[in-house]
Parts: sequence; structure tokens; C-alpha cells
Amino acid sequence: MARDPSPIGRQEARDRSDSDWAKTQPPRGRREPSQRRQAAATDSATVDLIDWLSENPSTIEHVQKVGDLLTGSVISELDKRFGGSKPREARRSLTNHFWCDLLVALSEGIEEFSKAVDRIPEYVTAAIIKSRNDERSSPLSEALVALAVQTAWGPIKSMVHAAGVEEVQRTCRILAVLICPAPENHAAVQNGALLPLAKEGMLEISRERLEQVFPAEWVRRLRGDLGGA
Repeated sequence: MARDPSPIGRQEARDRSDSDWAKTQPPRGRREPSQRRQAAATDSATVDLIDWLSENPSTIEHVQKVGDLLTGSVISELDKRFGGSKPREARRSLTNHFWCDLLVALSEGIEEFSKAVDRIPEYVTAAIIKSRNDERSSPLSEALVALAVQTAWGPIKSMVHAAGVEEVQRTCRILAVLICPAPENHAAVQNGALLPLAKEGMLEISRERLEQVFPAEWVRRLRGDLGGA
């Protein structure tokens, strides 16, 4: 959609997002925002990111490269080691937010260890396992997580040298949001991807919608990152 020179598809996606938001109601009293309202808010942010990508074609290529890496060599290595006689079942076990966990943790690892590059896979593996434990996601063996991280890290490390730290971080964050099945239910994506991306690729209306459906602490951090705007 971001590659399409015609804005029609992107506008249709924005219209759907605005319509979905309009169909929801603000929570009353002390009730939490509904799942539909949360989903509509994160959809609005996703449309903003797609629009931003349409104006930044070099980042589209980086996003595509990382996506191809995950669906190519990383999946291939996991199939060999953990697929057994039923690789499809093994792959299904990874659909519960594992790939967006991996991307967010990679972006954070790049920032955390930019001066100690060789420690990044160790950090990323630990971060994924901690995130999944904190969110009570389906457990995955440390060996499986470590293999996925090690296989992904080599090419991504090369991208860091070629494109720079900030560009690869941005790439991982955008791809995490785009592939996450439900960002409104995934704290790692909310905090590690949506929050930093709000500064450069998100319209004010989307930020306002996110503020209405996410906790006050998240909003405080968002406005702090935006310089109190």
C-alpha cells in the first residue's frame, strides 16, 4: 500500500479507520475503553505509519528486507531445528505475538548495546522471554528464541552498519506495528514501537485517540517524548 503511487488505497484505509473510531463510544465512569475502541485507535496509528512510509521509500525497502529475513532464513532455521514432522504446527506456536516481540526487542537492543554490538543477541533473547512472561503469552523454549534471534541478527547487524542505528530501529518498530495482530493487546508493541514512532510518523488525531485508550502513564511518556506538545 505504501509503495502504490496512487493514494486511493491509503485514503480508503484511513476512511475505514475513522469510521471504526466513530462507531465506538468513550468509556463511561471508571470503565476501561472497549477492545473495539482500542483497536480503532491503533489502526489509526498504523494508517499514519503507512502514509509516512509512502513518503520515505528507502525505509520501505528496509522494512521489506527485514520481513523477508524473518519469513525466509529465520523460519527455515526454526523449521529445521524445531519443526519435526509437523512444521506448520510449530509455526502456529509463533503467531501469538512472537515476531513483533522479536522486532521490538531488536530495536531496543540496538539502542541499549550500540557500543557493545556482540551482546545484542543475548539481550534480545532475554528481553523476549521476559516480555512473554510478563504478558503471560504462550511459553517458548529459550533455545528456539535464541536461534531465531541469532539467525536474524547477522543480516540486521549488516543493515546497522550500512543504514545506521536509527534507521534500523525505525524499520524494526514499523514492521512490528504492521505485523502485530493486535497492538492494543500487546504492551511491548505499545511501549517499544508505537510510543517512539509517534514522534515522526503519526498525526495528532491518532495520538489523541491513543491517549484515550491507553493508560495515563503511557500518555505521560508520549507527551514527554514530544516535548510536552
